[in-house]
Amino acid sequence: MTQETVSPDHQPLNELEEKLALAGQPDADPVDVILAFLNNEVYIVSADALENADSSVEPLVLSNAEGEPVLAVFSHPSRVDAQFLEAAPNVLGTHGSAILGSLGDELGLVINPGSAHGFEIGREGIARIRRDFRRADEE
Repeated sequence: MTQETVSPDHQPLNELEEKLALAGQPDADPVDVILAFLNNEVYIVSADALENADSSVEPLVLSNAEGEPVLAVFSHPSRVDAQFLEAAPNVLGTHGSAILGSLGDELGLVINPGSAHGFEIGREGIARIRRDFRRADEE
């Protein structure tokens, strides 16, 4: 009998990925994914290193299937594919709510582009999340 190994790409590494893995289920609640994103650490990649707390960086922005710009966000540093690191070698951690707070109106975002634990939110979805959700420690 041959044992199959599960690809590390398919194993959830944190709470956000657990919610992303369940998102495709018929009884899944997308609110769970949004709350996990807002209340957990996520990662962006940038060509710029974060020198100090006042530094600004230019994060990696991709185009989605419709050609619209989306910010690349990752649920765990190990989810950053080598092709992204070539363009933006600095992996920076922050809260999902901070990403939403600093994201302009012209961008959507994609969590884990190209991964089994991926999720895309368009500009309209970002606007609705800003309107309807707050981080747990803000209430």
